[in-house]
Amino acid sequence: MAIKQKNEEQKSKLLEVLTTEYKWENLLLGILATISAALALMIISGNTLLQIRPDFPILGEGNNGLIFAWVLFVISIFGLILVIYPFFLPAIPELRKISWAKWPKFLDNAVRVLIFLFILTGVIFLYNMLIIRLLGGIL
Repeated sequence: MAIKQKNEEQKSKLLEVLTTEYKWENLLLGILATISAALALMIISGNTLLQIRPDFPILGEGNNGLIFAWVLFVISIFGLILVIYPFFLPAIPELRKISWAKWPKFLDNAVRVLIFLFILTGVIFLYNMLIIRLLGGIL
């Protein structure tokens, strides 16, 4: 008797690595990617707090520092995408289940929300003015 072989789907190693959650590694990568992106943007913007001196080996010559900053920025953005991607992966099937409102219902709800926000802003503004007047009278 022949035994049937199950057809197993080949999973991509990259997708498997990206979807596996490594709690501390992802946190560390997110922090390091954010810091490196900030440092790269400081170099790119020409901020006086962080500059590459012209006498610094290799990076100080010509536009090498600017090229380094752009490469660092791209790598850090890629790192941030790798950190954020596993969080949004389970959300995609859930978003497909949503039944979105038709345009008239959406417009009606949007107008109601805006009216509520204007009224709430007015009430908070009136309370703010009242408190300022009371404190001004007391002080």
